[in-house]
Parts: sequence; C-alpha cells; structure tokens
Amino acid sequence: GTEYKKVMKSMKENQGRVIQEEDVITKKTKTTAQEYERLGDTFLRQGQKEMAFLQYDRALRQDPKQLGIRYKQGRLFLEKGMLDEARREFQEILKGDPQYALAHEGMGWIFFKRNEMDAAERNLLRAIQLNPQLWQAHHLLGVVYDRQRRFDQAILSYHRAVALQPDRGMIHNNLGISLFLSGQYEKAMDSFHEALKTEDPKGEVTNNLAMTLCKLGRYREALDVFKKGGNEATAYNNLGYIYLREGKNREAIDAFEKALDLSPGFYVRAYENLNRAKAASLDLPSR
Repeated sequence: GTEYKKVMKSMKENQGRVIQEEDVITKKTKTTAQEYERLGDTFLRQGQKEMAFLQYDRALRQDPKQLGIRYKQGRLFLEKGMLDEARREFQEILKGDPQYALAHEGMGWIFFKRNEMDAAERNLLRAIQLNPQLWQAHHLLGVVYDRQRRFDQAILSYHRAVALQPDRGMIHNNLGISLFLSGQYEKAMDSFHEALKTEDPKGEVTNNLAMTLCKLGRYREALDVFKKGGNEATAYNNLGYIYLREGKNREAIDAFEKALDLSPGFYVRAYENLNRAKAASLDLPSR
C-alpha cells in the first residue's frame, strides 16, 4: 500500500549510512540473513525502528523462510499501525508453522486494534494454549474481557499476567480497575498499591486508588492520596467531584469551596462544580 511505500522510501533515504556501518561485515564475505538480523536487532535496541526494518527486509530477501525475522518485521508494522501489512506477515508465518504462538498473539493484537473482540479473543487463547508463558497475550486478553464487561475472566487473565511479570505496574493497575468495576474494592486497593511500588507512571494509579478509597468511605485517606497526585486545590476539587457523584452535595460544596479558597485563580471547573453542588443541594430535604 501507499503507507508501505512511504516507509520503504524513508528507510532507503537513510541507506547510505547503514551501508557504511555494514562494511564491517561485508568487506570480505557476503552478508548472511542472520547477520542482517543481528544488525536489525542492534538498530531496534537503539530505537531506530525504520533502520531495523530495512535490515530485516534484507534478511528475508536472503532467506524468506526465517519465520523469526518475519515476526520481527510484522511487529514493526503493528507498532506503526500498518495493520494490513502486519496481518500479511503473521499469516505468512502461520502458513509455514501453524503452531507459532507469537504470530497468533500478533493476530490478536490486530483484531483488538480493529475492535473485533471475538476474533482477538480466539487468537489470544490459541497463543496462550501454545505457549502459556506469553504474558502480553494474558494481559491483552484481560483488556479484551474488560471491553466486553466480562470482569471475572479479565481478573483471571490479569492474575496470570502478574504471575509472569510481577513488576509491571500497568498490569496491576488494569487488574485493580477490573476489581473496582466488579465491586471488589478492598482487592482493587491492594492492586493499586502494588502498581505504585513499580517504576511505571503513577498519576493514573494514584487517582484510581483515591477513587477506590472513596468507595470504601475512607475520604480523608482519599484526599491525602489525591494530594500526592497533584496540588491541594486539585485534590479538594477531585474529592468534591466524587462527593457530587455520590449525591453528597453538602460535602461536595465544602470541598469545592476549599479548593477555591486554596487557589482563587483555580480553573473554572471548580467554580462550575460548586454551583452544580449548590443547585443539587436545593433539591434535598434539610437534615
């Protein structure tokens, strides 16, 4: 397609520099597919994905039966959003080896990105059946089940992914969200705490933890957590919004007023939320 031609054109414009680096390999002997693959891997580690693709493409011209190299090329297409090209590579792999688990996982990613959840589920289950150690397949399957609101199955998939990759905050966070949506707030809180122990970005996790604490009625703790994710005025505004959603209009008014006292120039949303809370409180009987 047009996108494929653009990528190839971009890579060929950089080809001169690649050839100079390859001279170390090619001065005396013809470069093998494996040598091109190693060079591609080096570029990939350096974040030069287009240059890596060029080496993998050369390797496959030397030896089209190298399914591992074809998989790497397919993954690069997938990361670039070139789903038709990625699908073609993965299908070519499966023609040569129907038991190639990573190609089934790749197909699962393609169907997921196309919002074809049933097909994504089938391919991911097949990948896991062939290789239960594929943590990304377990994790993505959890996301698929979340989209389908099949939270019990999502939780099971995330637990399997966590068992394989316990230091990835993203998995703990997604597990926490599924637990939250299924009403298991204590377990959700534990998952968010685990996510915060990792090196992954924590802003989203902090807010998720605070919202869970609110569900448990622990509003003071939630406020402290919101403060860790931003400034004090933002924390009171966030807490006020949760009070408002829960119908606690008087508490919402207090929180929004506190946000505005702390930061009179606070963004308009806090003032709008305050007016919403006051309007809602007029509809409630006095206590």
